[in-house]
Amino acid sequence: MSLDRRYVVIPVHKSMQLLDVLEANGQPMSLSDLAARTALPKTTAFRYLYTLRASRLVDYDDQTERYTTGPRLAIAPPLPDRARHIRELVHPALRRLQRQFNETVNLAIRDGSDIVYIDIVGSTRLQHAEAAIGKRDPLYSTALGKAFLIGLPAQEIERALPERVEARTPHTITDRERLLEEIARSARRRYALDLEENELGACCVAAPIPSPQTGEPIAAISISGPSALMPMETLDRMGRVLNRTVHGLQVSPMLQ
Repeated sequence: MSLDRRYVVIPVHKSMQLLDVLEANGQPMSLSDLAARTALPKTTAFRYLYTLRASRLVDYDDQTERYTTGPRLAIAPPLPDRARHIRELVHPALRRLQRQFNETVNLAIRDGSDIVYIDIVGSTRLQHAEAAIGKRDPLYSTALGKAFLIGLPAQEIERALPERVEARTPHTITDRERLLEEIARSARRRYALDLEENELGACCVAAPIPSPQTGEPIAAISISGPSALMPMETLDRMGRVLNRTVHGLQVSPMLQ
């Protein structure tokens, strides 16, 4: 079937050409090589590649200054049945929150010391690098992760945290005592915050979805966006709305 070129978005088409070249080459490539192979000005190629990096379609090595295809191009393993059921249950609530705030809304489950994103409803304005389904982040640096730790006994929180808490940004809380204090504050207000702790320029607020029987989280929902648009007053308002949302969900016994 022939395509009508009038409907082809040229920047997207050229970005895909950059990916094609990276895949066909099979090894890291410099910006100059990629620009030459796609007949793009270097500044334009850089912007397209930067956007592809934000979507995790391309990786960049600061040491070698070379680009490679990113993890999002790898075939992701299918979600477990339980995660798929949670996503089906919660997705309508994610869409309502996105419409209310027009920020990115995320759903995650816990896997050991990590969170795993299982659903995302993006903002209509992309002003920070959104996560991707299947991506992992640490419990300690994310609002979603801290939401899972709310209400857990101190011993279990200690087991969930790595022995060495590494900084993801200059704002990451790496001191264990301060981190435990922050988790305790999160428990009191019933939602957790990430103030540029996982990604510079982005803030996040999250609340756990509790099991009606045990009270322990089966998943967590977050709202994330550019820090410039998410002052504390906005984060607190979002946190209260998230609280009402998670406690309004009818959780099936099979998900507990």
